[in-house]
Amino acid sequence: MIDTEILLTIKLHNTLFADPRRIELLRQIKQIGSINQAAKLAGVSYKTAWDNIDAMTKISPKPLLERSTGGKQGGGTQLTSYADRLLQLYDLLQQTQKRAFEILHEENIPLDNALFATAKSSLQTSARNQLFGKVSGLKQKDSLVWVDVNIDGINEPICAVITEKSSKRLDLMLGRDVMLLIKAPWIKLNLKRIGVNDFTGEIIAIEQNEVLVKIGHTVLCAIIEEPISEKVGESIQLHIDPEQIILATL
Repeated sequence: MIDTEILLTIKLHNTLFADPRRIELLRQIKQIGSINQAAKLAGVSYKTAWDNIDAMTKISPKPLLERSTGGKQGGGTQLTSYADRLLQLYDLLQQTQKRAFEILHEENIPLDNALFATAKSSLQTSARNQLFGKVSGLKQKDSLVWVDVNIDGINEPICAVITEKSSKRLDLMLGRDVMLLIKAPWIKLNLKRIGVNDFTGEIIAIEQNEVLVKIGHTVLCAIIEEPISEKVGESIQLHIDPEQIILATL
């Protein structure tokens, strides 16, 4: 891991809204329930703290602070749910920025594709096969949409079938970057050719009940329940059920 410090600044209407100092003030107010005490813990004067909170409040879409009365503490200042979500968002953005900088040094991750970079740097899934491509065809049949996706290094597109609602939610269109998630058990070997998602690949490894098959520049992992006659280096037929492909976009 690279020791980095990224100072995140958020502006609204071209005016400073949040920065590390202001966020720290909000954190302390959340913990202490007092602007005065929060200022001391944040290492700034009360006036500086109040000026910063006041500046945020003036441009904030929703209130950041609310007064509480009564109770053992005799009342105080609390964060609104909006301010609390702001703290969570700020933490999330910091983590994302830090990880984004770290992938600068991972030359196998291209930085010209936001979906690819995000998935490779941040997304962990149980699907062994994660492919990236562009939508090359959309055809609707009743309530289902057949989506063709071109994958670099594979001569024929891979077809996925999703619902019309899912297609609209993903905002699919020709040329859209998509990720395909295919679990290893969903890939079938030596199945009778159906015509859709039938490929011929080369076996590059057989490990216990797993078979790695190379198609073009892509390597797919399949699960086998029974031994196969093909050996490493030989060709094998492979089929992917279009309905067992999960699509993802940004």
